[in-house]
Amino acid sequence: MKLSFNGSKYGERDVELKIIVDIQNDWFEVTHTKEVSQVMNKSTGKYIIVHRNTLKTEVVS
Repeated sequence: MKLSFNGSKYGERDVELKIIVDIQNDWFEVTHTKEVSQVMNKSTGKYIIVHRNTLKTEVVS
């Protein structure tokens, strides 16, 4: 199963970032502060930092 995380890039308008994580094979971390959410796929080194209230998660088949 894979998860897709997306949200609006912190510090910019109208820029959406997305990252896909394979929850069976990747090591990932989600962190939150008052203003931002960060999702990091530690297996690939890819990450996104988005406005906290815009972070969405969906299951990708």
